[in-house]
Amino acid sequence: MPRCETTKQSSVCTGPNPIERVQPFPTSGPLLKNMNMPLPKLASKLDGVHGSANSYVVGSVSYHGKSNQFKQRGSAPNFQGDVLTLCTCKHQMRSRKSADEWESNVWIAGFTSRTIHKNRHWLVYLAKVQWAYDSHCELWIDMNDKSRTAKAAHLHYLGDMFKPKTPYPKGKARHSAGRYYTPPCHSHRSSPNVNAWRKDIQYRHAVSSRRAALLRADPKRTFLWSEPLVYLTQKHCRDYAAWPTIRDLVDALE
Repeated sequence: MPRCETTKQSSVCTGPNPIERVQPFPTSGPLLKNMNMPLPKLASKLDGVHGSANSYVVGSVSYHGKSNQFKQRGSAPNFQGDVLTLCTCKHQMRSRKSADEWESNVWIAGFTSRTIHKNRHWLVYLAKVQWAYDSHCELWIDMNDKSRTAKAAHLHYLGDMFKPKTPYPKGKARHSAGRYYTPPCHSHRSSPNVNAWRKDIQYRHAVSSRRAALLRADPKRTFLWSEPLVYLTQKHCRDYAAWPTIRDLVDALE
């Protein structure tokens, strides 16, 4: 059974600009290979795989009945640019581990709210964390040009990477929003909180003072679902759950 943790929920703001209000699911590239995988095949692929897992409810995902498709209307998880990243959501969850700890064989799963379809938590993504970063500057430097262009918050309404100004900030300046380009039109710069994007860069846990690690998944071990195929057999806790092993999580799916 998972251990449920308590965090403060942060809402994803919606803005008036209609451009890029939905993240498109991949139609090519490495993330397409593991998309919409049925549970028996997923279980087979993960047989013998070790590691712990965290799961949470992705409140920004909706369901479109006519097309039988999920719609990701938030910036995180961000599955553009051939790699899944989690950089603008679940700040407290990400701050519960250091970057090194996130890189130590940890998986992340995102489920839909039960309210959107058939009263079930449908699996949207399951991914193994490959890299974790202490700041957006380090993440930006380590990404290739294709991923930067696809994920940049100053270019996309639902982008989740913030471009640092040059010269690249060092030390404490890496966590100062003033050292990054302000996104002119972004979901976290919309009413009612026009400064939410700053939190994505500057967040520090109130108790531990730990920064929220920026998570980048292994494309070969990233599984996406654009339609309701796999669901959690139990009610998910309000914030996030910590599963002792990835096997425990898979066994709770149907």
